[in-house]
Amino acid sequence: MPSAEPTNALWLRTGDSRPGPRPGFTLDDIAATCVRLADAEGLRALSMRRVAEEIGTGAASLYRYVSGKDDLLSLMYDRVAGECQFAPATGDLRADVLDAAERTRDLYRRHGWLAEVRPGTLGPNGLRYLDHMVEILAPAGLDPAATMHGIAMISGWVTVFAGQEASGRAVDTTGGGAEHIAAMLALGDYPHLTALFGRSDAPAGVPVDNDAAFRAGIDALLFGISGSARQ
Repeated sequence: MPSAEPTNALWLRTGDSRPGPRPGFTLDDIAATCVRLADAEGLRALSMRRVAEEIGTGAASLYRYVSGKDDLLSLMYDRVAGECQFAPATGDLRADVLDAAERTRDLYRRHGWLAEVRPGTLGPNGLRYLDHMVEILAPAGLDPAATMHGIAMISGWVTVFAGQEASGRAVDTTGGGAEHIAAMLALGDYPHLTALFGRSDAPAGVPVDNDAAFRAGIDALLFGISGSARQ
């Protein structure tokens, strides 16, 4: 989970006390510009100078709002998080967690750079996500620490899985993964893998069902989270 820095959090600062007129843009303007740049050109395009140019000002004016690139990343992460409109909680733990996870996964599909961003502080939309996750995990009967651990595990799974999807590593449309393993098994002594892939139900050149794999990961996490509540 992102670390909390309340005394220096971007959204809690009192503002620039230097004399002179304030620039004619807002934190949301900065965030929108950052997201647009990253969507079009990737995170490498992001710099204080480039963002200032896109907004139509100088880097010095931008520094009245943010202290550097880390702030830009936090702003754009929070703006994208605001795109996620969660469904009302139903009390069905699995259904609610899957819904939240799938909606979050969609964010990563729309913004391929998102898996690379680790915001230093949570903004309003990040806290809204956290609040929703606490609500939908309530039926598990977890204590506060276990609740936060559960949220971290679920969020981590979504981030890692979606990051692999964005890079193409989670998609095997040709079955090349299974074929490669089978070919390698013929070259060495791997008795357990050989037995597994020798089964009649072993994967053999079939596409990977990413949606099923994603849901299976969430189910496994929920099984562990629910188990910790019973101990």
